[in-house]
Amino acid sequence: MIVRDIMATTRAAENLEIVKGLYESFAEGDIEAIRDIMAPDVELHEPKGIAGGGIHHGFDEIVENVFSKLGDEWVDVSVVPERYVADGDTVVALHIWSGTSAKTGKSVEYPNAHVFQFKDGEVVQWTSYADTAVFNAALEE
Repeated sequence: MIVRDIMATTRAAENLEIVKGLYESFAEGDIEAIRDIMAPDVELHEPKGIAGGGIHHGFDEIVENVFSKLGDEWVDVSVVPERYVADGDTVVALHIWSGTSAKTGKSVEYPNAHVFQFKDGEVVQWTSYADTAVFNAALEE
């Protein structure tokens, strides 16, 4: 029991460092570094009702349907982690998402959460939780 707890704690710490690196890569715009930590068949769950909402399979689909859409609709996007919670193969990142609508010029800032599921040191599932009403209000003219 103690050995299993130590292994889970070690795995959680390793996964936590990977997620911290993911946000650093986002800040630097290093998409390839983000790709490197994702499983080939990674699954992203984005809230319905926002740019790229829905379930996306594989990193190329995530880039095309989520990152690119966000890049087209938003400028000055920032994702600033405030707190992490790690437990075994799950890491939760609580962060502040902010950006300015390219269409309306309205800015928005709100708390958000990402939940990452790991398997063998790679992200296999990524779920995003967001306040879609706040997000979309900035897009309305």
